Amino acid sequence: MRLGVLDVGSNTVHLLVVDAHRGAQPTPQHTRKSVLRLWEHLRKRGDLDLAGADALVGAAIGAVREAQELNCDDLLAFATSAVRDAQNSAEVLDRVRTEAGVDLQVLSGDDEARLTFLAVRRWFGWSAGALFCPRHRRWIAGVVGRTGRAAGGRTVRPARRRTAHPGVVQR
Repeated sequence: MRLGVLDVGSNTVHLLVVDAHRGAQPTPQHTRKSVLRLWEHLRKRGDLDLAGADALVGAAIGAVREAQELNCDDLLAFATSAVRDAQNSAEVLDRVRTEAGVDLQVLSGDDEARLTFLAVRRWFGWSAGALFCPRHRRWIAGVVGRTGRAAGGRTVRPARRRTAHPGVVQR
């Protein structure tokens, strides 16, 4: 099965196309990132401005076109904090669905932390042991767009998750 994954973050829209088969490691076939910096398009009152919404719709249309050209069987699309936190997220999501034909699923902060933890667990494997050390208060952490996420635990699911909104992270 050829699968497209569309990740709409605060900084980029990333399309990853993989060949995936049950029980096997996915094989990447194509990747494309569009730098949108959606967090720069959040107005003081919390709305995503028209230019940001237009850029997101355009990136989604381009990703759908690429996924079709690459013969993807399915396209999974999700969004994180910039879309989740926008006061007008429902309107933006509706535009993306109507104009690009993409049904963006918005990840909660907890889901974002859980999936990041799962990716780290799979990367390091079981031999890494606990991915949280209460004695030293060390967490698996990531600063993603505008939000800091931390998770820890011994299994495939994090036992602890924390979210912080330290402000916009810039390079």
